[in-house]
Amino acid sequence: MSITDPLPASSTQRVFRPDPTSFELREEHHRATFSACELPPSTVLVTIHGEVDATNSMALACYIEKRLGGARKLILDLQTVEFFAASGFAALSNINVVCARSGVRWTLLAGTHVRRLLRICDPVRELPVAEPAAKYSRTRPSDRKLLVGRHD
Repeated sequence: MSITDPLPASSTQRVFRPDPTSFELREEHHRATFSACELPPSTVLVTIHGEVDATNSMALACYIEKRLGGARKLILDLQTVEFFAASGFAALSNINVVCARSGVRWTLLAGTHVRRLLRICDPVRELPVAEPAAKYSRTRPSDRKLLVGRHD
């Protein structure tokens, strides 16, 4: 390489290695609650409840990106989202790119409000939205008791 040769373009990629204790912590971001847990084998389940709008959509994308280190699959549960703005779609597009670059397969469990916006913003269905009767459908409160409680 001589002095007149241009230098090769440099690039960087963020790599997050999640703190294992962070999976049990919830985060609240302006009328939305984000929570995550690990499911075997190497799957991350992120559940969002509340409202996703311009005040918290980028926080949603960052929250998910930080929990993907080492995961092979992501399940994003938005079934209990009560309001979903166009900025939420931008966050989903960001998540789609991050997952593609990281080699993470992902599935979106969309509720009524999210599906309504996706019909407009994603008419060719590029995002991996699961059908309503999918394998990972939301559990009822009585089912949760069976999963986390003891029956003696």
